[in-house]
Amino acid sequence: MKNFLQKMALLLLCLSLFAALSPFAEARDTLRVGIHPLGDGVITVDATGNYYGIETDYMQTLTSYAGMDVAFVPGSWEENLARLRTGEIDAIAGVPQMPEYRGELLYSRMPIDFARGSRKFQLPVPDHQVTPLYYVMRQGNDALFGRVERANDAMAANRPFFLEMLTQMYADRQPARVLRLTQDERGYIAAHPVIHAVVVPNERPIAYMDEDGAFKGKVKMLTDRIAEDLGVTIDIRTVPSYVEAEAAIADGSADLYLNIDWDIAFAESKGMAATISYATDYYTTVTRRFSDLTHPVIAAVDSRMTDQMLRTRYADDQIRIYPDIEACFQAVQSGEADVTFQRQETAQYAIWQGDFPDLVSDGTVAFLQRDSIGVSERVSEQLLPILDKEINVIAPDFAQESLVPQGSTEARHRSIRSLIYAYPLYFVGGIFLVLILWYTLRQRRRHTDEIQHLVDTDSYTGLRSHAWLEHQFEELTRDLPVDGRAWYFIVFGIANLDAIVGTYGQQVVSDMIRRFTAELGEVSWAKACASHASAGHVLCLAQAKDEGILIEAVHHQKEVQEYVRVGDMNVHVPIHAGIAAVGFPPEERRKIFEHANLAMHETNDVQVYNDAMQASALERSQIESLQQAALDREEFVIWYQPKYDLRTKKCIGAEALVRWKSKELGFLPPGKFIPLFERNGFITKLDFYNLVHVMKMQRDRRAKGLPVVPVSVNQSRFHMQEKGYLQRMAELVGIYSTDGVELELTETAFDLAGREQRENALAVVTKLKKLGFRIDMDDFGSGYSDLTLLDALPLDVMKLDRSLLLASENSERMRSVLARMTDLGHALGMTVICEGIETEEQEQMLIDCGCEHGQGYLYGKPMPQEEFESFLAAHL
Repeated sequence: MKNFLQKMALLLLCLSLFAALSPFAEARDTLRVGIHPLGDGVITVDATGNYYGIETDYMQTLTSYAGMDVAFVPGSWEENLARLRTGEIDAIAGVPQMPEYRGELLYSRMPIDFARGSRKFQLPVPDHQVTPLYYVMRQGNDALFGRVERANDAMAANRPFFLEMLTQMYADRQPARVLRLTQDERGYIAAHPVIHAVVVPNERPIAYMDEDGAFKGKVKMLTDRIAEDLGVTIDIRTVPSYVEAEAAIADGSADLYLNIDWDIAFAESKGMAATISYATDYYTTVTRRFSDLTHPVIAAVDSRMTDQMLRTRYADDQIRIYPDIEACFQAVQSGEADVTFQRQETAQYAIWQGDFPDLVSDGTVAFLQRDSIGVSERVSEQLLPILDKEINVIAPDFAQESLVPQGSTEARHRSIRSLIYAYPLYFVGGIFLVLILWYTLRQRRRHTDEIQHLVDTDSYTGLRSHAWLEHQFEELTRDLPVDGRAWYFIVFGIANLDAIVGTYGQQVVSDMIRRFTAELGEVSWAKACASHASAGHVLCLAQAKDEGILIEAVHHQKEVQEYVRVGDMNVHVPIHAGIAAVGFPPEERRKIFEHANLAMHETNDVQVYNDAMQASALERSQIESLQQAALDREEFVIWYQPKYDLRTKKCIGAEALVRWKSKELGFLPPGKFIPLFERNGFITKLDFYNLVHVMKMQRDRRAKGLPVVPVSVNQSRFHMQEKGYLQRMAELVGIYSTDGVELELTETAFDLAGREQRENALAVVTKLKKLGFRIDMDDFGSGYSDLTLLDALPLDVMKLDRSLLLASENSERMRSVLARMTDLGHALGMTVICEGIETEEQEQMLIDCGCEHGQGYLYGKPMPQEEFESFLAAHL
């Protein structure tokens, strides 16, 4: 029973709380407002659906005062009017007074926006007139209208300048303001092309006289803009005091009093009307450093600002009047006064000048004052509205436009003295940094000279380097040579440099280059010489009348220098030389050096550069630039040259050869690109490409039940050291099988520098054999043949080189060698085949020597795959 009573009490408590809080849980009423772009402001909406604009901000704040939410419904005026009539929306924002809707619509008492001219309502309103815009509701909705209007009254009481604040906030979204004058106003301007003005130029940079006696400052910029827009001349007379300026207005010699405070009553007392404000000035305090402001003495000029601002805040005995602003600064500087209140621009300029080094300003705004132009009562009826319109047009932009040039002027006039006083620690630190910089630059110059010496000196020979000669090239070839002589650049190079260095050492090469360079520098035609021992080069900038004579002289030098003493031996070191003529004006030196270097590499003797060499080099460069794309596009095609039984004439296999059908270069035989691919290493990619195509062909023939004969595919020596080569070969075997595929290797694949590399190559071939490939030794008998390879390698085929066949045609001794090599191959269990058979006599000689297989043009030329398969079907 007790537990039951406790539960009931808890339930009653919860119900009580719910009843108490239920009013707060009720949803607020929502005011549905139609909006349309008819005011000066632009209404925008962000990604989350929030609206931004003068009318939407106004209505949102208004509904908050009414205790309601707001929902905006965008559309045209016609669409929103139809929605209002049917009750889909409660109000429309931004509507002008239109008599035809007076009986249908309820208009708010206060405007919520303004439109200039008729805008989109096509109202009979002049362009220069400003049209108020209101929110409206339909007749009969009096309760809601009264609720919102009461909220509008409350908001107006609490936020009297709310609409002005919104207008300023959205000023950047307003359409460009245009000066629109009535016909009478334009007539007045035409009748008064010159307007007379007076100003007191006593405050830099606001209004002042420069060193040449010309009126300058922000006020001058304003009057120049007004004169330009109105098409008039404003004749400005400068006077030293406010009394004289007021007298000029009184006696009628001036129509305008420039740069007065916006004080309507003060202007009226001086016989003027004040225009609307064109700028707001922010006044700040200027004090001595560390001054006591407990009961400050104020330095001020006798002005309306002093009466309005200072005398209401400070006692009369605290305020001391001085004749001008500079005197106020001097009073604070000397200690006669403790503080002066000045415009921020004026305070900054005075401190930057450096004449008042002890004065400081923290930039805090003490009060603000609006600036306007005083218009004489004699002309105010006509001129005042014109100036108000002009200021309305230019005021939003004037502050920003005047800021940059005024700031630049202040910065230009800032003195070093003021900077030192303002930032003493910075200047001490700056001097210290200058000393460090001077020392650093001095050390850097010394290090640069040392580095330059290293650059200009060949490290192996201690002589001038090629970098030094490049600089001398520019100096010497700047002018035409005398006596009809011409400039030439010569590169001498040691042939087979790597072999020479490997055999005799770098020191022997360096000594040879040093001696060569020194002796070459003694000849008359060599004007500058340098060495590049690491490349085995001697460089020379020469001058000669006749190219032929120069070539002979180069020949002589080459022959003299080709022998070097190594211990007790006189070793012959071949030298080749390339010559490039230097035109005038000299071509780019890098191009000349390249030409000479190219000529040197194109010869084993002495060669003068010609354009054909460049064309050949360009062709090689073009081939290299296209090689990868050609592989990707499968422009390389496999041709097959048949191998046959010399006795039966049946096809027993083929060799896969590659051709290039280039989209850019046309049909290229292997001699055009294979040597280049061997040098740049691209041959390894091409080998895999060829192998895959051959393995595919063999797989397809097996799948079709066609006979398969062995096809040999060349493998470059670079594969022997290629990382991942065996792994990739194993992957291909897994995909295609090794049936009908032989790998051709030359002896050069094992002609490696190190023992470890050679053993690694032998191990690679052994593993290829284990994968199932038949191994062919190609070009056997060409040059030096290492017979130990026949024992070390698991060879299946010995392919005799064509040079051995040709040598055997006219030599019994070579024929015996051919027969013994054939016997050797057979004895080792290898198939022996000879390549390059072109005549029946060669064929018979091979039969007589015991060779059973051959390859050559006599039996079949290389042919495309389709043609080969037809050939194979006819010769099995």
